[in-house]
Amino acid sequence: MIENFNGVFFLVIHIIVLIMISFYLIRILFAPSGITEEFGVDKSGIYFARIMGTFIAPLFIIGTYIIFRDGGPAGCWIWYATLAITSVLQLGYESSFYYKKIDANVGAKNKLLDVIVSAIFTIISLVLIMGLSDKIYL
Repeated sequence: MIENFNGVFFLVIHIIVLIMISFYLIRILFAPSGITEEFGVDKSGIYFARIMGTFIAPLFIIGTYIIFRDGGPAGCWIWYATLAITSVLQLGYESSFYYKKIDANVGAKNKLLDVIVSAIFTIISLVLIMGLSDKIYL
């Protein structure tokens, strides 16, 4: 397993990504009212939160599968590319929203922590792509 990930570092980074995804997934699927309250949305927003969870769940499931499959991340470039693209887009939106460049009058609030988490996700996904490029691009 460790050799499939070019060493323990990239395996641990991959697992950290899954832990971060699972945090949001658990909140979205099992405690969506907390998310709606956090963003000032009434209970009707729970539907959209759970729909968003249906997009996040496959990332978690496939990422977990990658750890335990025989080849590890071999040939799984699309998972890593999807993670990176999603992270970059989320960082762009979180930053633009935080600095009030877009959607300034929506009423929802995000914190600097949201921008930092998006930046960490982006950096981690790019590090994984660079570190596993000999494995994922077959």
